[in-house]
Amino acid sequence: MYYNQDQINRANRADLVSFLQAQGEPLERAGQEYRWKRHDSLTVRGNK
Repeated sequence: MYYNQDQINRANRADLVSFLQAQGEPLERAGQEYRWKRHDSLTVRGNK
């Protein structure tokens, strides 16, 4: 799948924690990261 530069820039600016919480995904704070409660090996730190 091809993404243009504008799409890449928008994705890099996304606030993943806010997005996931708005979708109803359970996240738990773990230091500077958030862990997905359903699969705790998935972590979010900043927009990565």
